[in-house]
Amino acid sequence: MKKIVMSLVALSTMALLGSGCVSLDEYNRTAAHLQTEQEANIALSAENTRLEGEVNKARVDRETLTTTIKELRTQLENSPKIGEDEIVNRIKEIWGEGLGGNDKWEYVQSGGAVGVRMDDSGVLFKSGSWDLTDNTKSKLTELAGIIAKKVKTDATLFVRVDGHTDSDPVKKLKTKGINDNIHLSTMRAMAVRDFLVSKGVPQDRVFVAGFGEFWPIAAGKSAKDKQRNRRVEVYLGDPDALSIGALPGAQVAK
Repeated sequence: MKKIVMSLVALSTMALLGSGCVSLDEYNRTAAHLQTEQEANIALSAENTRLEGEVNKARVDRETLTTTIKELRTQLENSPKIGEDEIVNRIKEIWGEGLGGNDKWEYVQSGGAVGVRMDDSGVLFKSGSWDLTDNTKSKLTELAGIIAKKVKTDATLFVRVDGHTDSDPVKKLKTKGINDNIHLSTMRAMAVRDFLVSKGVPQDRVFVAGFGEFWPIAAGKSAKDKQRNRRVEVYLGDPDALSIGALPGAQVAK
């Protein structure tokens, strides 16, 4: 290609020079221009070849990935299924090993997760705050021992702390920056979470949820009903089991 171009340049130049119309300088400029275009064409050809190679490689990679996905989907469909009941029974056993049949604990189930409920009959928090009472700290210390031991040895287990309030509107607490019951329930769940972490539960395995007054377990408006609804629930489960889903509220585990 280069020889052809240079030959054309030479012939064209000779013709021009022969006619007396073109100077030697113009001939040199024309030759240099043609040389530059030739080099650019060669570079473009090489780039096209490289891009075609990348496109072909991407096509092969996509086909390989598609095949791998199909194989994994087949393996998943053929793998043994772990039912929700089996997960629930496993978590119940974990709680039972540590807490036994102690009447001070109320066991609850939310989807595939199982936990313990503490309502305000035992006065969970100091009045008008999210500060834990000594009684609550004592109970949580017991829970923390069980939870820390299990989650450190079982990578599938996580902890969710749910905070709930009654339906009374937040008034005095607004001076402390609390906007509503969702905010208050979240702060109380965080207080429980922080205490569990301080007692050895890995902080990257605990998360919180604040439900405010929206998931009551007692429908009435009496002082006792409100006391039941002011509660904290601590759940154990795998990530799927701990998802909130569309449940209207926690159900007492049978």
